[in-house]
Amino acid sequence: MPPQDFRASIHPLYAVPLLEAHMPDAARVNRELAELFLALEAEGDRHRDPTPRDTQNGLFESNFYLHQRQEPAVRELFAFIDQALYMLVQSLNGYSDAQMANIELEMHSWFHVTRTNGFQGLHDHPNASWSAIYCVDPGDPGPAYSGAVRFHDPRVAASMHRDPGNENMQVPYRLSSWQLNHKAGQLIAFPSYLLHEVFPYAGQRPRIIVALNSWCRWKAGR
Repeated sequence: MPPQDFRASIHPLYAVPLLEAHMPDAARVNRELAELFLALEAEGDRHRDPTPRDTQNGLFESNFYLHQRQEPAVRELFAFIDQALYMLVQSLNGYSDAQMANIELEMHSWFHVTRTNGFQGLHDHPNASWSAIYCVDPGDPGPAYSGAVRFHDPRVAASMHRDPGNENMQVPYRLSSWQLNHKAGQLIAFPSYLLHEVFPYAGQRPRIIVALNSWCRWKAGR
């Protein structure tokens, strides 16, 4: 043990912020969203993003303008998402209300419908500051890996050595990946640089999520 006059400080360098929020009255909104998204999926390529991605298998990815649609459930969802993102930006950057009023939030957004054995390989989201995923329907319960999202530690060499001195460090210093299973109505927002993947979905009911990339700009000079 150090002597009684020993003094030191621990600073949380390089912590990765991750927001979790839950939408009020999500069950009602999610029913409307699921009905809409499955109807759009049924129209085939009309609403599909045309860019093929080799990280994807067994899922439908819509075009990237979901937030511009005018259906009431979509508008309600993005009012909730906008509020969460503005809160996140203000909290982490220390902006005043006046500064926030001068910030415009822009985004691309889309929905995924994932069928049995569908997955999304390891990827990040370039040209954005924040990304988010909202769960409309997690699909059928099953093995812990089914449809799970795994975020990878961005410190590429952090796990080069593990021993009792570091293997049980707690948030925000923990090592290795972090994995979650979606819950209906749950929003997760994270830095767009954070590598993540979605494991194969083992259920039968469609797994439905909304995803987005966002970035900010000043409306006028700072």
